[in-house]
Parts: sequence; structure tokens; C-alpha cells
Amino acid sequence: MTAPISSERNPVRINAAVRSPMSFRMLAWLYFALLLVPWALSYIEGLEVRGWYEELVTLLSILGLSMMIFQFFLTARVDAVASQAGVDNTMRLHTRMGEYLGYLVLLHPFLIVAPRFFIAPSFALSDTWELFTQPETSTGMYAWCLMLVWVLMAVFKDKTGLSYESWRYTHSAGFVAIIILATHHAITIGRHGRYNAWYDVLWIVLCAIAVALVVYVYFVRPRLVARQPFRVLECSKGSDADWYLTITKDGEFPFDFDAGQFTWISSSKSVFARNEHPFSIATTRRALPNISYVIRELGDYTRQLGKLQPGQRVWVDGPHGVFTLNARNATGVVLIAGGAGIGPIMGILRELADRKDKRPVRLVYGNRDIGQMLFLNEIAAIEADLNFDALLVLERPPEEFAGARGYIDAAVLSRFTEEPDALNRDYYICGPPIMVKAVEQTLLTLGVPQERILYEQLGF
Repeated sequence: MTAPISSERNPVRINAAVRSPMSFRMLAWLYFALLLVPWALSYIEGLEVRGWYEELVTLLSILGLSMMIFQFFLTARVDAVASQAGVDNTMRLHTRMGEYLGYLVLLHPFLIVAPRFFIAPSFALSDTWELFTQPETSTGMYAWCLMLVWVLMAVFKDKTGLSYESWRYTHSAGFVAIIILATHHAITIGRHGRYNAWYDVLWIVLCAIAVALVVYVYFVRPRLVARQPFRVLECSKGSDADWYLTITKDGEFPFDFDAGQFTWISSSKSVFARNEHPFSIATTRRALPNISYVIRELGDYTRQLGKLQPGQRVWVDGPHGVFTLNARNATGVVLIAGGAGIGPIMGILRELADRKDKRPVRLVYGNRDIGQMLFLNEIAAIEADLNFDALLVLERPPEEFAGARGYIDAAVLSRFTEEPDALNRDYYICGPPIMVKAVEQTLLTLGVPQERILYEQLGF
């Protein structure tokens, strides 16, 4: 819940936000509606309704399988879907739902055997053992065990020691195996298909589409990406911890983007290698055919960016994302960047400058120390062209530093949320996940409406 809004501190909110084609909330509601379709269809068969517990377990079982299948839909990057929902939104939903899916799968066999501990407790343990060992449930148990391992790998992927590429391949291959095993389990054990074959056909078709989407991602989409090759113009250190990468189109082909969007970049020799990483664009379309990125050293790949050579070909999948100024009606813009989050934030700020936007524009830019700050001269120059104020925040500031000291907290943000018409402004947040979540919660506490907050996390 948002905090009560004082009429003395903030004016009454008048304008409703005009959102991008599909907000995260709208996508989540659509996702849940689709999850319930197989469960709703199960009642068309006219099977006898059993006790409330049996019906609950049936609902959770169908939801679990539906969630497994729709996880593939969320990561497919099909352009027709991505242009409406935004890949950043679908990946965010994929990550969140993956956690709940893990809980559902973990509980599934125990929910089935739980009543036996009350009805016939002396046989409960042996019945549980049979559930895990009998041939009829074997594919379900294989899927269950694999799911546990793969969910743990996803949660602790930073601690597995696997490279991003290795983790991604094993993640995809493992879940293809899981969905095939789980579908086989559903059509051999589930009671609905025993009486109506079309219900089994539904699961088989959905499973086939899920596997086909993986084939599309790894074998079809690379052919589309190969049609728009780029080459490296420059890759140099922009700060103590960040690289500034600039690439340019290597040929004549249509390519456009909106400030704030991102692309996947692969520097592999083959477009099929899928050694790709998501990076946010730091420029506007005015810079085309060139595109620039701000990339912080956070992993094996980013630490080796200095090996990129001018003229080297790179593959670009995108643009993606709805972290843009499109379809918004705000009376002002507040940009909040943490670390390398200044990349897409700078792209949006540059677009506002290109437009000579007359609205109030505010920037909060935080970092650990002054050596990690980028674009300070450009930010100072923009202050002369726009109705613009910038506030720098450092955890370890030098003695002569004139900005805020510490973190981007309520004391910092309240300087802008207390300005006139603050509730009708859009607040763009970009940075590490922990920072983004903390800033979002602080803005809500300060009275900023949820629909006025847009954010992008660095990393999926």
C-alpha cells in the first residue's frame, strides 16, 4: 500500500498514466488467465466433482503443468509478443513465476499422499515410498527430481561456477526434458484424459509448442539475427568499473530503437553459438547507424570486453523492452540511476534533450565513488538546455563533493517527490536489482503511484 498523501505536500493527482502497449501488471493478469484455461476446460468433461481436497490438488496439479509450459512462452522472444509485452516484462514474470512453480512442484507428491497420514497412518510411509517408486509414476518422479535440481541451479546460478552460456544451455535442455516427462506423467496418470482423449491431446499440443519455441530460439531466431550484423567501432574504459562500447551497422538493413531499450549482443564467430548478453542502449536513434552501451564489469564476459577489436563483427538481437518514453503523458520525468544503470537513463535523458523537452526533468545518479561516475560533463551541459536538475549521490565521496552522501534513500528522493505536481511525473529506475527494489519501495512510501514507476534491472 502507498503511504497517505498530504495535500499540502503534493497536489491532487489529475492525470492517469498512459502506459506502454502492455504493463507488467496487465501481462501478469493475462498470464494468470491463460493458466486457468486448462483447469476450466477440465470441467467441460462433466466428471464427478470430488471432495474439496481432491479438487484443490487437481487445481494445483493443472496449474503446475500450465506454469511449466507457459515459462517457455515467456522466454521465446517472438517479436509479435515482445513488441506488446516487452521482453523485460516477460523475463521478469518468468523469474517470479519460476519461484512459485518450484514450490508447487516440490509440494505436489506430498499433497497427494498427505490424506493417507490421517486416514491410514500405518500405511502412509509405505504408500509414499510406492508413489516414488512404482512404474506408473516414474516419469513424474523423474520430472520432479530434475525440476528440483534445475530450480536450485536457477536460484544459485551465481554460485554454480558455470559460465552464463553453459548455464543457459543446461537450463533450456533440462526444462525441455522436464516438460516432456511431466506431460507424459499427466496423460498417463491424470483422470481427465482417461475419459476424454481431447484433454490429453491439449497437453501434448501445448508441450509440442513449448519445445518448438526452444527450437525457434536456438535455431530459427539466429538466422533472423544474422540479417542485421554489426561491427565494433570502439570499446574503451568509461570509468574505473565500466566499459563504453560503440558498434555500428555492418551493411544496409532496417534497424531502429527507442531510447531506454536494450539488445542482446554476441561476439561469437557463429550466430548460432548463442553466447549473448543483454545490454541497455545508452544512445538515441539520432546516433544511428551507431549504438553505444555502458557495461559494468560484473562477470567473466564483461571483464573481457577489452578483447573486442575495432572492426570485429558482433550479432545484435533486438531492440527489446518498454523502458521508454513511449505512450506516456507525464507532466515531468524523474530519472534514477545506480551504477551502470546510467546507460539507458542517459539514453532517455539524451532523447529529452534532442526533443528540447519543456517539462521538468530530474536526475538522481548514485555510485560508490567518483571514479565510477560517467557523463558528468554532458550532464552539466544538459542543465543549460532543459528544465533540468541533477543530484549526484556517492557512498564514498571525496571531501569537496557537493552532492548527497550515502545511498539513494528517502531523504534523497523526497527532494523530488515534494516538488509541485510530483504525482503526475514518471519515475524511471535502472540499476542493480537490490537498488531498484529499494528505490521502488521508497517511492511508494513517499506517495508515488505504482503506475508512475517504471524500472529496468541490470540482468535477468
